Amino acid sequence: MRISNWTSPPTRRECTLLLFCLSIFVLAYNFDASLRLLSSTSPSLPSSSSLFGIALRSSSAPPIGPDGRKPEGYRDALEGEIFGEWDWDEGRVAGVKASEETRIIEGSGKNKGQDRYVRGEGVPGRNAMWLQGVGEGAYGVGEGLGSSNVNDGFVRWGEDLPASSLVAHVPGFTILDRVFLSNGTLFIVSEEPSSLPALDSMGSSMSNSREPPRDVDWQILSHKEAVSTLGEYGGKIHGVTYMSYDISTATDAHTLLSMQRVYSTIPSHKDTPPHRLFFPAIPTFSDRRPEPEDDTVVRRRSNSGTHPFTIKAAYPSLAGALFAEDFDDFKGLDIPMLLDRVVIADRGAATRHGVAADSWAGPFTALRAPQTWFDGVRNNLARYFGEGEEKSRGKKEVTYLVQQSYVGSGARLRTEDHEALLKELKGLQRSGYQINVVDESAAWSDRMKSIVQSTVVIGVFGDHLSDSVFMKSSPQTTLMEFFPSGSFTRDWEIVMHSMGTRYIAWQGDQKFTSQSLPLISRPSGAQEVRIDAKAVVRAIKEELSRKA
Repeated sequence: MRISNWTSPPTRRECTLLLFCLSIFVLAYNFDASLRLLSSTSPSLPSSSSLFGIALRSSSAPPIGPDGRKPEGYRDALEGEIFGEWDWDEGRVAGVKASEETRIIEGSGKNKGQDRYVRGEGVPGRNAMWLQGVGEGAYGVGEGLGSSNVNDGFVRWGEDLPASSLVAHVPGFTILDRVFLSNGTLFIVSEEPSSLPALDSMGSSMSNSREPPRDVDWQILSHKEAVSTLGEYGGKIHGVTYMSYDISTATDAHTLLSMQRVYSTIPSHKDTPPHRLFFPAIPTFSDRRPEPEDDTVVRRRSNSGTHPFTIKAAYPSLAGALFAEDFDDFKGLDIPMLLDRVVIADRGAATRHGVAADSWAGPFTALRAPQTWFDGVRNNLARYFGEGEEKSRGKKEVTYLVQQSYVGSGARLRTEDHEALLKELKGLQRSGYQINVVDESAAWSDRMKSIVQSTVVIGVFGDHLSDSVFMKSSPQTTLMEFFPSGSFTRDWEIVMHSMGTRYIAWQGDQKFTSQSLPLISRPSGAQEVRIDAKAVVRAIKEELSRKA
């Protein structure tokens, strides 16, 4: 029979049937694919027991495991790329091999078998890179300080405000727990203000550091006053905050060292490293603001007393430095911020309480700390350069920090004495020692790598010797500082003595040790310093050959 209308449009019945079939196919395909992804039944089951290849039997096992992965039979290459191939056991840290775990647990660190990280007890993930250090007790996280999650940014205390507490104090340097920062004012909450140091021994006026703090700078509140002043909730700044209220001209190489020293006087300082460095009185940049349309100008950062590379390499736990602009941001918030722990430095307060010349020195002279107080920071920088206590380089190293091109009010060696010293150091090198001559214009990495490998550092007096605190620790470690005749300052002798490092001062051919120092007479202005190069090198050889 001849079909004459086979090309005619489909009927409504035919269209409905076609759409119905397509819908059934799409639903069946997606249902099958979804069950294939989520099913907890083994894929090895025979097809006769399944619908679209998926088992019909119910299972009490969850479709996704407690570790967040698909059941083992359904894992593919992408699963392995995301989660890895190791076992995920509840209560354990994923990816730690048994041999690594055994090495850490059975190590000689103070935590030994109680290592919190290896046992998965909530140490934040950012410490993963310090796994070995955690096992050795070098990077633990103390209870309540620094251990936080995304939900801990704000605290609702109602009428039960946390009370502040004093941890350590010497005029100009204070450690406080649970301090409130609101509208630029630091609030201490205490029912016993008489048990706290005087406010003017802790802080100063933000407008004039020579004056005591105003009410807009510091206040001590009773619990009742705090409830009405601070409200019922606020933000929380976790961990340890180093905060220096000194202005830029009063900030130098001792600033960070002094805060580290005062913090090291409490036993938990190794378990809770500092998390941020705050300079409320120093702007981020020291130069004039460029024209708004000129975004090509490279700004000059303000002096913080320590090279920014050193801060980041030696204090890896620090999130970075905050400055006056950041302080203004906090002032603009409508709620108070609760600081877990704050280490405060204020030289104005130290000066008003009788410490004028060495206003930074209180933590070194008035507080007790072990000689190992700086070891953790020093070791961080050594590891940054691939050095460590277990690594022996064979040759002992001497570094001469040259200051001959210094422009300003500093000092330098007399030209002929500088050249004579270089000649004598070359002779010392022929005796089997490594000699590093580091100019003041050297790159940060070259300078610091030489210092962390050195047993002896020598140079003309001044803050450029501050990096010598990073010398490798040994019974022979020595700093030699050259002074003009009749001048002397203990700025670096105090620091070296606190670390157990030997110190020698030179005035011409006269040698002074920590047991027989000259009278203090601060040098002023640019000066040429004379030395006896032969005597200096003889003393270097004596120190290098010294036995423990």
